[in-house]
Amino acid sequence: MSGLIRSHIMKKIELKYFNGTGNSLQVLNRMKNEFKKNDYDVDIASITDNKDFDCDCELAGFCFPVYAYGLPRICRTYLNSLPVQKTSKKAFLVVSAGSQDEIGYALENGKEILRKKNFKVVYSEAVQMPSNWIPFMLTPPKNQAQAFLEKGAEKAVIIASNIMNGISLHHAFNIPKSIEIKEGKPRWKSSCEQCMRCVNSCKQEAIYQTFGGQTEGKERYLEPHFKPLRNCSKTKN
Repeated sequence: MSGLIRSHIMKKIELKYFNGTGNSLQVLNRMKNEFKKNDYDVDIASITDNKDFDCDCELAGFCFPVYAYGLPRICRTYLNSLPVQKTSKKAFLVVSAGSQDEIGYALENGKEILRKKNFKVVYSEAVQMPSNWIPFMLTPPKNQAQAFLEKGAEKAVIIASNIMNGISLHHAFNIPKSIEIKEGKPRWKSSCEQCMRCVNSCKQEAIYQTFGGQTEGKERYLEPHFKPLRNCSKTKN
């Protein structure tokens, strides 16, 4: 048998999280409970606990919030501090965000760092949880927040189940092939056709063209039924 299917194949799971108001811990705790129901030995700790990473684990899991459309600095620093694994190790990365539009490049940031540390990221996904960024937005009413928490818990259980059953899934932006991500930032290749997908798709209007024309401050356009953001690419290990 292949994949992460039976407890006698894989015993130890190492889980790490960071959060400010409890979202990421809630998601990872739900996943931990599912793993334990299936007889996995699970260790969970905050990255601020200064607890060493167990390099002997068979699977590593990380859950972080999204700050400013990326991973928080403390999370990037932690991932970069991990030792390079002697042999390729399976890992998953989950982020919590107030909405799907806020995910940005958070997952790509994390996956790129993990790959450099010789982790094989078999699963990456975002879970919608109540927003806590009160300086610039309103937190949801308690009844709506509770609905987010319940849906988030359901999704966490599904993610854990998928991982245990060897399903590989990656939530990702449908990046044109002429764009590559280096050190968490997009780089345009000479093959760019100036199709304007990236400029018009960016929710934050953060991509500008300055060579041969200006795009800053202009209205963006996407045909209403065109979906440059795909939900996921899903395969079986």
